Amino acid sequence: MKLYRSEDEVSVSGDVAELKDMRLKIERIKEKEEIEFTFDTDASSEPYKFLEKSMIVRAGEGPAIAVYEKGMGIVVSGSLKNLEVFSSFFDFEEDTEAGCHYHWDEACGTDYVADGTLPIVVAVA
Repeated sequence: MKLYRSEDEVSVSGDVAELKDMRLKIERIKEKEEIEFTFDTDASSEPYKFLEKSMIVRAGEGPAIAVYEKGMGIVVSGSLKNLEVFSSFFDFEEDTEAGCHYHWDEACGTDYVADGTLPIVVAVA
């Protein structure tokens, strides 16, 4: 799996099984728990500027927000309900073709996604 980042967008790219595994782990997160996902950084970051090695998902409060934290990678935090909504964007049918993707931030209102969040594209590779 790859985690791409530009100054104003993030893209998670993997096969259907990898994305499903992420979805299930995020769905099972408990209050105040943190999950770290690691990504392959041995490739070109094109068309993005960077390849990140880590995404941390933290269960907290409020609308979900994604930010870049230097030295940590991408951090997504929010209430359990809003992380469950976030996890649903990793759900693809087994026969989904490469290139199919969802835009997490654009599909949810401010009840689910905080203003100022980094947009995240979840794509089948």
